[in-house]
Amino acid sequence: METTKSQTTTPFNFHENEVSKLALPEGAIARLGRGSVRDMAFSPDGQHFAAGSTMGLWIYKYPTFTPIALWETDRGFIDAVTFSPDSRCIAAYTYLQAIRVWDIQNGVCIAEMELSKEQIRWGISNPVFSQDGEHLVAFNGDNRKIFIWCSGTGTQISEIEIELSETETESINTIYPSCFSSDLSILAGSCYDHKNRTAEYIGVWEVETGKQINCLEWTERWGHHCFSQCGQFFAAGGSEGSINVWDVENGNLEKVYTGFEDANMVPFFSSENDLIAAMVFPTNPKIEIWDLEKNEKMDTLEKGSKLSSVRFSDDGTQLVYIDDGEIKFWNKDKSTEEALPSIHGHTRTVNSLAFTMDEDVETLVATYWGWKALFWDVSRRRGRRPTGADLPTSRTLHLYLSSKGKIIATGGDDDYLKVWENGSSEPITEIPIHEIKLTQITGSEAFAPTGDRLARTDRDYNIYVWDYKNKSYSGDEKDTWKLHAHLTGHTEYIEGVAFSPDAKQLASISRDRTARLWDVEAGKQITELPLAPPSGGRQYRNYDRGITFSPRGDLIAGGQWGEIILWDASNGSVLMTIPQPEGNQRPITLSFSPCGEYLFSGSWWQGDLQKVPIRLWKVATGENIATFSGHTTDVQCIAISKDCTVLASGGHDGVIFLWDLKPYINS
Repeated sequence: METTKSQTTTPFNFHENEVSKLALPEGAIARLGRGSVRDMAFSPDGQHFAAGSTMGLWIYKYPTFTPIALWETDRGFIDAVTFSPDSRCIAAYTYLQAIRVWDIQNGVCIAEMELSKEQIRWGISNPVFSQDGEHLVAFNGDNRKIFIWCSGTGTQISEIEIELSETETESINTIYPSCFSSDLSILAGSCYDHKNRTAEYIGVWEVETGKQINCLEWTERWGHHCFSQCGQFFAAGGSEGSINVWDVENGNLEKVYTGFEDANMVPFFSSENDLIAAMVFPTNPKIEIWDLEKNEKMDTLEKGSKLSSVRFSDDGTQLVYIDDGEIKFWNKDKSTEEALPSIHGHTRTVNSLAFTMDEDVETLVATYWGWKALFWDVSRRRGRRPTGADLPTSRTLHLYLSSKGKIIATGGDDDYLKVWENGSSEPITEIPIHEIKLTQITGSEAFAPTGDRLARTDRDYNIYVWDYKNKSYSGDEKDTWKLHAHLTGHTEYIEGVAFSPDAKQLASISRDRTARLWDVEAGKQITELPLAPPSGGRQYRNYDRGITFSPRGDLIAGGQWGEIILWDASNGSVLMTIPQPEGNQRPITLSFSPCGEYLFSGSWWQGDLQKVPIRLWKVATGENIATFSGHTTDVQCIAISKDCTVLASGGHDGVIFLWDLKPYINS
């Protein structure tokens, strides 16, 4: 019999002032958000739940969902989490860095497997504990090696290379996804052919020797695999509503389950070896849970997002999934009338930030990639989603602060670029963009501080500028924004555009290694801003660049690989070049302080950086007077409070940090 779980949850409320201060980096006042979830796990004893996110490893008390620990914040980007069979330890794999084992009760790291070799870092699978908890095993699908470590010391015990024939070696680029049997005696994984972009087959190997046991016919590039608890059967779920089950020993296809539309199939064998499955429907807002042995639907879970990561508990009685930024829990023994319990606070990449006053409360407004805006009460560290009285409840992409202190948000769809003003759910304009090759994800954008100009770039390296005309010229306010200028000259992707404070000039910077200053009124280029060629040969993403005007409009700051340039906005001459220190080679997120005497630069991740820095520069001298390090990857955006006492930084790690500026800036 089918049942449906309601989507009603507890009110959206981050509520933990104490949580916002967990494991803070030096100089930070608070952390808002907990990062985007990359992996999840239930402890076997049912006491804890772990979420590996883009900024660290969160341990929650189950089933109250109270956060009790935050580890791995020095590296972040936790790609895999696994509990030991006795639930006393947890292993976390940090992307391209290391595997660490933590003693949960004592909160200490007891072992570290540093992944220093490139061939080990790439393509590593989820680490798995042996049944006695003494060993930790992982498989690298790129170099086809199985690694076994002592879980208590981190010492490598063995390294086994799996067998492939010469023909197979030439055609197979990697083996992914992969999984081990519960006793770690057998490994199975999809053998991926990069040239044909399909799986050649699923290989099955003996772990102790690396000898291939069987080849199972399979062509799905991605999918979800699992062994039965007894190790006799192996199931593979695809993206087209089907699951295949084989007998591991003889390779015979035992059963095929089909007819589930276009669902992404996640199979799971219960402790009784019964096969159940979670079916994630990309075209419908639902997840279905089926007992495939009985051909019976156990439950239907509604969801707001098209895609979702799901995980079963070890006994198959519980399931966790991600839905629109929330972690939601299903329990087969709970009444279908009860609301699904959930964890709030895990946020996606921060896209833009702006400080404002909301009913005399200092508020930080944030937008997130492919998600909705949040309004943060800065003093109380509480967040809320906007209502129709604030901003549209649909996703918004970019935020701006006008000279009148109004929050402006831009968004829309592929047909219209829409502009909203905080305090109204109706857009103040809808600009048709499909006719000029613009889309919602096209290029760079800037909104003038004066509130009456908007610039957007297209795929052909053009810049379009729209003007707001006084309402007296038109009876329909939505028709008062008109195309004013079409600026051409760049020959490659335009990385950034910025208006001068009076909106009469526009600066742009491009991958064509040029920066340009434009007269918006006349619709023509004023001058080219000198850019030094990148030094030291070809660097990683050396085309990344950023640009901004000072509050007085007399300076333009540009960032490119290895340096920040300050130009005179009156004639385009170079006033100063600030070389960037090691680990700060990509300073493309730039913002002046409101007084104009200081410049903030946020870097993007490079190399083996564990923390990405934000630097505070004295404009008059180019001196670096403070450095703030907390984000585990790219610094996407920066905002400074009106009184210059707080810096807010948003990262690709899904976190906003609030930094104390009082020791460095005299307001």
